[in-house]
Amino acid sequence: MVKVLTVIASVTATIKSLISGGSPFAGFTALWPTNSDGKYIIQAEGIRMAFTNRNGGAPTNVWINDTNGNEVDIILGLDKVEDYDNYLGYLGGTIGRVAGHISNASFQYDGETYFTSANGNNGTTTYNGGEKGWERMTLDVGSLTSNSITFVVFDRAGGNGFPGNSGSSLAHSLYPYEWRISYGVTPTRTSKPVPINLSHKTYWNLDGFRPGSETIEEHRLHLPFSGLRLEEDEHKIPTGDIKGNKMRSPYDFWSSARLLAAGLARKATYDDLFLVTRPQPWEVESKPVASLSSARSGITVELYTDQEAVRLVTWDGGPNSNLTLKEGQGGKPVQKNAAISMQMMDWPDALNHPEWQRDKHILFGPDRLMTTFSKFKFSVNGRPK
Repeated sequence: MVKVLTVIASVTATIKSLISGGSPFAGFTALWPTNSDGKYIIQAEGIRMAFTNRNGGAPTNVWINDTNGNEVDIILGLDKVEDYDNYLGYLGGTIGRVAGHISNASFQYDGETYFTSANGNNGTTTYNGGEKGWERMTLDVGSLTSNSITFVVFDRAGGNGFPGNSGSSLAHSLYPYEWRISYGVTPTRTSKPVPINLSHKTYWNLDGFRPGSETIEEHRLHLPFSGLRLEEDEHKIPTGDIKGNKMRSPYDFWSSARLLAAGLARKATYDDLFLVTRPQPWEVESKPVASLSSARSGITVELYTDQEAVRLVTWDGGPNSNLTLKEGQGGKPVQKNAAISMQMMDWPDALNHPEWQRDKHILFGPDRLMTTFSKFKFSVNGRPK
């Protein structure tokens, strides 16, 4: 009887969504159970995670056992799923359709000018896909297993000003001590390529925000392939130029793993786009582009990705944040630099910088689908690797 009611609810949700011009996948979500907090739980050896379908399919918890065998929750999130509906800051999952800023909230392609949702820098840019970008959306759940969850998105042509319909699969899978993220996007009903540049936002504190570790200043960061970064103006808009991360500068994480405290003492906070310049062919599965570690918890997380840039952001919250830690993390207000995000993406604002020659990386069509793969690999005191 329960299964029958679930199917009825699924069909009803689909019909209502189609009538209102919404997603054809809306009925899928009703098929998959949540826990008592309204979250989806997946797990594998050494790692357990909770997700919500709000805010771009945001992960709400990542639990890892530290060096003492204690399970700690090492990301920022909200305790109650419904709180995501009213949260005004940026604490989401998948960022799309286009991550970062689009300068002048417009771009030109093949003789046409497209005007996109102006939601950034006082209405002068498009930020992370626009006012109703994926990070602000409630997604549909396409499938759920014990160790994986897949969100589906149907982004209609004209949404936030972008051309072409896009059907997308956003999959998260857990393996022993690994979190894998696979994105696939199929543009439809368009004879021209459409812009797609997806990213993911998770804020890490490998000590679980415990007393004495309220910030990530004592974490070590290594970006072994990031000797270069995009130059950006005060509004985080790329100027078009590339800067070198000189040795012993606040941007030098390539020469060796360095304490974040050293850079933050000179820079206050990070919100910078580091380029990934690995030798070809890329060894996506064997060479991390970023490694973050804490001596206190013994936890290390390594980022592997086929993307060619990583935006490094330390938590500043912004004027609309007012975020507190989850109850299991102590429930106190989140401090400046309490956590750090490593967001894999392609070069932002490449639509307005043809001199970068990034078209094959950011423009896709029915004849060429967008796929990207990343993973976070965890170890405790160097084990397992």
